[in-house]
Amino acid sequence: MDDKDKRMGEETAFGEEPKNDSTYDQALDAVPQFYVDHSTADGHSGKDQLTIDGVIDIPWKYRIPAFCMILVWGTGASFADITIGPLKSTLIRELKINNTQFGTINTAVNISNTILPIIGGMTMDYYGGVRCAMAFSLCCVAGSVLAALSATTGRVGLLIGGRVLMGLGSVVVETTQYKLYTHWFSGSSLGLVIAIDLAWISVTAVCARLAAVPMSRLNGWYGWALWIPVSLTVFSWLAVVGYFILELRMPEKYRPSNGAKLRQMAGWGGVKHALKGLTRLPMFYWIFAGTELFQNSARTVYAANLADIQEKTRGTSTLAAGYNASLQNVVSIVLAPMIGIFFDRFGWRTPFFSLSAALYIIVFALIGLTKVNPTGPIVLSSIALAMNVMPCTGSIPLMIPEEDLIGTAYGTWSAFIACNNVIMEIAAGRIQDSTPGKGYDRVIYFLIVVKFVQFCLGPIYDYLDGKLLGHSLRRNEKARIAMREEMRERGEWFPGWRVSRRAFYVFGTQLGLMILASWVLYLTYTVGGLGK
Repeated sequence: MDDKDKRMGEETAFGEEPKNDSTYDQALDAVPQFYVDHSTADGHSGKDQLTIDGVIDIPWKYRIPAFCMILVWGTGASFADITIGPLKSTLIRELKINNTQFGTINTAVNISNTILPIIGGMTMDYYGGVRCAMAFSLCCVAGSVLAALSATTGRVGLLIGGRVLMGLGSVVVETTQYKLYTHWFSGSSLGLVIAIDLAWISVTAVCARLAAVPMSRLNGWYGWALWIPVSLTVFSWLAVVGYFILELRMPEKYRPSNGAKLRQMAGWGGVKHALKGLTRLPMFYWIFAGTELFQNSARTVYAANLADIQEKTRGTSTLAAGYNASLQNVVSIVLAPMIGIFFDRFGWRTPFFSLSAALYIIVFALIGLTKVNPTGPIVLSSIALAMNVMPCTGSIPLMIPEEDLIGTAYGTWSAFIACNNVIMEIAAGRIQDSTPGKGYDRVIYFLIVVKFVQFCLGPIYDYLDGKLLGHSLRRNEKARIAMREEMRERGEWFPGWRVSRRAFYVFGTQLGLMILASWVLYLTYTVGGLGK
């Protein structure tokens, strides 16, 4: 090994050489799940079952039914969540609230997710994904029932409480989905599978936005728009139960990791090891999660207010605005899988950060600062949506060296997004309330500034990808796996895979401050009532 290779194994982006760090040594010595040789029970190596990435080549007769069931786990909660946006004017009128208070209702799904996804991610790494999914799917059912009761009783608190509970369940279920996708499809079509998942979310979003206003007019009562989604959350829970039965009936060698090794550690050893998951997350992951500040939340604020923006700026009727808003997910239904295939075959993930940001800037300006027909910018936003979500969600498994950390990684990522959503949505509502005539001009300028930051981040991510991950994000799936195999044979890891205490302290502190800010803002505008 030459001096350059040695330096690659020792240096970090923060100039650290943590030779005496036990956490660092533990992470460095661990063999990534990607490279484990799953030997058969009789001692054979089972090489005929291995892909070039070192992962068992699971038969498609197990993969396809597993994927179909996992795909719909979050459908009910997503449908129930998305119906709120098109009902903004209805809820403000019926519940007698202002825009800032609606922001707290809309973001109630996120407030509990500022902390609990991290715990949920570590829990699923310890107990296994499907067990956590069954438990937290029930939270989605209970939360949707509680939210629906608010329409029956007229109590805003029930709507907020129900959405908090539903948010707790949905984010853990979503994290479980990505963890299981990584198990079933890593080394083959992971990008495509995640893209199909995102496309299905878009289908759900289109249906929810199209159905929201008509449901609210059934028998002249808006409450049906909250009660009907309850049945979908029950359906999603039944899909989790069906997957659990399927997993029990398949050969053990094909099943996902259920945390058995951690639970077999003496005493609290396994629990402590799982709880240290945050400290074991690699450097590049922390840099990425910490710098994607407010980027996903900018599109969330846009999507939640799109129908109301049309009503305010163009005089569009509530029903027509809801129909138009549903178009923002139509193109992504087809485009997301195409982008997934592109990533698997060609790579080049990082340029999509800048490209999607540029498209969103154009969309925000057209929809909020002009009176052009909304169809054009809304369809353009559907293209931007697919380009924005896929690089983020699909790249995280490439940053994580161990399958047992996937749950913690996605859980922490969800916590970052939840904090961003709470801060952004409440801030946007406050900005709108302070605007003369309660228009959207200042909100739009705010969103444009946020997306301009993301436009600048694209080249920075590409540079760091080359320096710390050997351009893993730029490579296609085959080349990326071949590079990993070559490094494994040399006994090396990417610098970006290494544990960095400084990265953990810097971005962990940032996350802690964001959690604190989220709760202060949320309690201020719900319990304190200062947003009135």
